[in-house]
Amino acid sequence: MSKTVAKAVHVLESLAEAPKTIAELARELDVHSSSALRMVQPLADGGLIARGPDNRYRLGLRLVELGQQVLDEMDLRVLARPHLIALADATRATVHLAQLVDDQIVYVDKIEGAATIRTWSRIGRAVPLHTAAASKVILAALPAPHCDRLLAAHTFTRFTERTITDPAEFREHLATVARLGYATDQAEFEPLVHCIGVAIPDATGQLGAAISLTTVRASVEQPVPDKPLHRMREAANAIATALGRPLR
Repeated sequence: MSKTVAKAVHVLESLAEAPKTIAELARELDVHSSSALRMVQPLADGGLIARGPDNRYRLGLRLVELGQQVLDEMDLRVLARPHLIALADATRATVHLAQLVDDQIVYVDKIEGAATIRTWSRIGRAVPLHTAAASKVILAALPAPHCDRLLAAHTFTRFTERTITDPAEFREHLATVARLGYATDQAEFEPLVHCIGVAIPDATGQLGAAISLTTVRASVEQPVPDKPLHRMREAANAIATALGRPLR
């Protein structure tokens, strides 16, 4: 990667964290303000960033268009969407589609449910490996060396009192996930937010994708409901069939 491109990427990543003035960008990039302005101008001309009335630069709408184009070209997302919508309608819960992309598990689609509140998750956002139900079922289905490599590089941050932060305990948890065929997130990332995750079947082991159902519950003691879990498995099998993936 050339230095010019690397600096442009740094600017975009910085503005993804928070809008910034030229002076703030210059300090972060350790360059003179005039140099920061020269770096920013081509990105602004291309619509990748935009300056607001407060003179702070933020990510531009062109990035949304480009990101949407990438998502639209993903066969998984296109073929899965009708099944995600049907699942959200049937359960009134928010449904996510997650996929392993470049050693990160990312939400590639999300259907808001009628009976749930807005959550932290966003399309394109990386999923915490040790809390999200979708990430757990994907990890549990990976070949052991691949899973070990991802976990070795992962930081087990505590988000709530129920977050699993011990790597050895989490590996035992993944073994249970593999045995049950589904995973749960029992308020491990956000209080009161509960998720069920089911992997999309793929006998080749190459897909690395899952769907999850998100609801809000006052108690973590409630058992995983059978009916939504059955519907999730049906949807996961239907997506695998649409993709032409062997189920076994």
